[in-house]
Amino acid sequence: MDSTEHIYEVIIIGSGFSGIGTAITLRKQGIYNFLILERDEELGGTWWRNSYPGAAVDVPSHLYSFSFEPYQWSRLYAKQKELLAYTKHLIKKYKIAPKAKCNHEVTQLSYDDQTSIWTVETRHGKSYRTHNIVNASGGLSQKSIPEIPNQAAFQGKAMHTAYWDHSFDYNNKRVAVIGTGASAVQVIPAIASKVKQLYVFQRTPHWVLPRPDRALRNYEQQWLERYPIIAKVYREWTYWKQEARMLGFNYFPKAMKIAEHSAQKHLKKQISNKTLRQKVTPNYTIGCKRILLSSSYYPSLTRSNVTLLDKTSGIESLTENGIKTIDGQEIQVDLIVYATGFKASENNISYPIIGKGGFSLQEYWGDEAHAYLGSTVPYFPNFYLVTGPNTGLGHNSIIHVIESQLQYIGQAIAARKQNGWQAIEVQAETEREYNKLIQKQLERTVWQNGGCESWYQTQQGVNTVLYPSFTFEFRRLTSKFKPKEHIIHR
Repeated sequence: MDSTEHIYEVIIIGSGFSGIGTAITLRKQGIYNFLILERDEELGGTWWRNSYPGAAVDVPSHLYSFSFEPYQWSRLYAKQKELLAYTKHLIKKYKIAPKAKCNHEVTQLSYDDQTSIWTVETRHGKSYRTHNIVNASGGLSQKSIPEIPNQAAFQGKAMHTAYWDHSFDYNNKRVAVIGTGASAVQVIPAIASKVKQLYVFQRTPHWVLPRPDRALRNYEQQWLERYPIIAKVYREWTYWKQEARMLGFNYFPKAMKIAEHSAQKHLKKQISNKTLRQKVTPNYTIGCKRILLSSSYYPSLTRSNVTLLDKTSGIESLTENGIKTIDGQEIQVDLIVYATGFKASENNISYPIIGKGGFSLQEYWGDEAHAYLGSTVPYFPNFYLVTGPNTGLGHNSIIHVIESQLQYIGQAIAARKQNGWQAIEVQAETEREYNKLIQKQLERTVWQNGGCESWYQTQQGVNTVLYPSFTFEFRRLTSKFKPKEHIIHR
């Protein structure tokens, strides 16, 4: 049944890696009375939604799979189609689809103090009841589009990279890409040779390192498939190689000069024009903002049909036919691509969440999202977050964090059920002390030092996105659910 008459043990919001991982965790615990609600028309999350030209992962492929479900990747850094294929493999193998409802966008969650039951409201009017909520909608799921004067006047095509319209033919068209971040450095090289003219609007340049990607050779794929121990050792070696980067981000910031030298060398090798090179050279320490990986972005900027416009030629407003810049240019385009990322540091859950006593999560967070282990919040019993506040990474695979959180969340849900508890709620003091420690650790990192400003931070400069230490330390902290840190409602 899918009405309020039925009470689920768990409702999972979102069907990306976090949602799929939650469902698999529940199945392994023998919990089958759960439901996944997905707002899009198909399951898959990030790699179903982000299908823009050039979309690919920016961590090594073999770390971008669950440790219990390795995959035979064809490349060192997988592209979107293969990432989606892995997602579909998980959905099929673990029988996720029968437990999910697509086109079910959540509009509100509300907790009943008397029954300890959550009610989930959806956009088309249906409501569902559950003992536990797992919000697995992802930290990068709410698109960010800047407000530009006269935005509605533009009569051409406009789209965000996360909502790419494949029915629109951009070949031999005039295109503007707004933004030069992670999605931009992938989509720009992918379309530059196909469009008539490409205008790239850059607000702040990013440090770019070469992308160490290539197709795996046949014998390499055969070895990894035939000898699981080789695959396991390779994964471990890759993990520790990535993990070592935290030494520079946090503990020895001077070591970042080595990476900065590599980025400068990469830039100089790929762009000979000094004026263009100066435009794309950042004036901040590498690592402050997300480090990008691309071996094709810089060469695409040197094409005769590509024009880079920096902040001196920034956007003043949109016009009916294109873009008016602050230095007086009138640029006519057929397509505007917003490669402007997502709302990450803000309260990025789009619907109201009402906890104990009618207290809203949005009210509790205000301008700074925070949670114990990025997973639980005081005053919101039986409510869990996957990839919640301060669980993002600047150095390794988010899949490691997801698996770590699911250790804690899975144990908590199982403990409530097995012990007959009515609700579990993290103590406010536990959450407060944990987040004080997180913010203190962040103070010494490259993400917060030297006047660094980035999308990791709120407008007040508080970093609510990144975890400031090693992922193996986070796994240790989440390895065991501790009832003493929680209020148990019996």
